[in-house]
Amino acid sequence: MNKKGNIENHSKIKLDIYKKYLEAYLSIMINVPNYDNISIVEPFAGKGKSNNGENGSAVIAKNVIESIINNNSKNIRLILNDIKYCEDLEKNLQPYKEDIISCSNKDANEFIIDVLSQNDNNKTHRLFFIDPWGYTQLKGETYQKIFTAERLDFLIFIPLSHIYRFLGNGRRFKSLKPIVNFLSDVGINEKNAENCSDVEEFLEEIKKAFREKAVTEFVYHKILKTKDSQHCLLFSTRHILGAEKFLEILDKIDRQQYLFLPEEPIFIKHIYHQKKTLTNCELYEYGILDSLLPKKVGSILKRLESNNKITVVPKASTRRKGVFYIRNKDKKIEITFK
Repeated sequence: MNKKGNIENHSKIKLDIYKKYLEAYLSIMINVPNYDNISIVEPFAGKGKSNNGENGSAVIAKNVIESIINNNSKNIRLILNDIKYCEDLEKNLQPYKEDIISCSNKDANEFIIDVLSQNDNNKTHRLFFIDPWGYTQLKGETYQKIFTAERLDFLIFIPLSHIYRFLGNGRRFKSLKPIVNFLSDVGINEKNAENCSDVEEFLEEIKKAFREKAVTEFVYHKILKTKDSQHCLLFSTRHILGAEKFLEILDKIDRQQYLFLPEEPIFIKHIYHQKKTLTNCELYEYGILDSLLPKKVGSILKRLESNNKITVVPKASTRRKGVFYIRNKDKKIEITFK
């Protein structure tokens, strides 16, 4: 929201991504037998609605949950917190069931530690959503607990260009100390950050730090631009299916502006760094790591095959012409890059 409490255009896109991903996430998780409980967690939930009546993330999450809650046996909970606007939040969520939605007004660090310390016998999966008003309010140890928590995916929305603009000035201006602390807390080397030539290079430093801290290769982003600034929605998961679903959402949001989509040479370079002969299952995994959906991997392979740059060998079965079985769990083909 802006200073008038209204939702700006880049925030509307963010909320659209959040809504669509939440729908996809819950549709998957309600069918996963490992988990009895699913928790959607917002440490900085705000008022739930803007001053001009538009739904914020908390109300959006409530509506998504209520649309599926009667059709499954899972225990889905929306766990909300806002130290300043808790009373307004509760009003804007009405009516709601207290066994599904909870609101608190704790310090965000205390709230997060409480949520993560609950004994669930490994039966709960959590999705955290952290908005930009709170990213500098979290302590280093809180970020560490989020990064290392088991069975947790998270979305964090940060003012990317604002942080980049003040790199190198944090030690001279007291007001910028929270940004310096944030960089340190998420594992970003300050000197490396200062040496970045542009915002995009700085973003890659952030993603690198997130991968190392969360011990996962599946870290993705969406840049949302306004006239004067760039915000960034960062997503982290340890599961390849969660990664694929997030990439699908980005593709649906704007098919014409698929951010930083690797072209064929970059994809092939990645392959050569691994090994030159791969199964369809391995190509699916490498594609997701390079932010490529299966259909894009298939189109790249089709072009390579037509140019006689790969050899495709079926495994124990015939192969339909032009099909690469990229999403298939079974090893259908082996592809050798010449």
